[in-house]
Amino acid sequence: MDVGCGYGRLSMPIIEKFPNIEIVGLDLSNHYVTFYKENTNHLAWIGTIENIPEDLGVFDYIICVTVLMYLDNRKLNKAISNLLFHLKKNGKLILIEPHLSGSPFQTGFGLVSFFRKRQQGDTRLTEGRYFRSGEIENRFVQAGGKVLMERRLPITSLVFLPLALIGKLLSDGIVRRTCRLLSLLDDWFSPLKLPSVQVAYLIAKDERGSRFS
Repeated sequence: MDVGCGYGRLSMPIIEKFPNIEIVGLDLSNHYVTFYKENTNHLAWIGTIENIPEDLGVFDYIICVTVLMYLDNRKLNKAISNLLFHLKKNGKLILIEPHLSGSPFQTGFGLVSFFRKRQQGDTRLTEGRYFRSGEIENRFVQAGGKVLMERRLPITSLVFLPLALIGKLLSDGIVRRTCRLLSLLDDWFSPLKLPSVQVAYLIAKDERGSRFS
């Protein structure tokens, strides 16, 4: 299941690599669900992560990328419980969320937010939350999950804004080679817990069950 599937940006390369895969999308936008079906030729449902339809069943893998960041604490706890509920016993959740340590890189050390506020005439932040160190782990443990792996992107984070610009100016081949190199460097430096714009987690169920009250 691809949670917050959008138009299928993440599902499409997975389907291309594994053409016989059974995958379903979930998004709160009717338009995105329509685009997902057209782009992937797979099913998609309209729904929110805190109210995933139970009849969708359970999955070997669930992908959830930058979705939890937009939820308040009450909805966040419900969403985490739902994700674990829809995992098979030996299933895996692939989760990516923004980390507080990397927020200066993403915002240009405050300059991006500053100019955006001036342009929009609005001082409210709409980008969603950043998660602190240990927050994701603790919330999933409380819900009956366990974090099997954490992977940071420290080198990618250092060149986050230039990388976004390069992606628009250079050819796909150059961008792919650049990303492969950065990914290799991230693998080397991830154990050092350096600042990272986003952190990826591999999560499974804990057989001891939920500890939410």
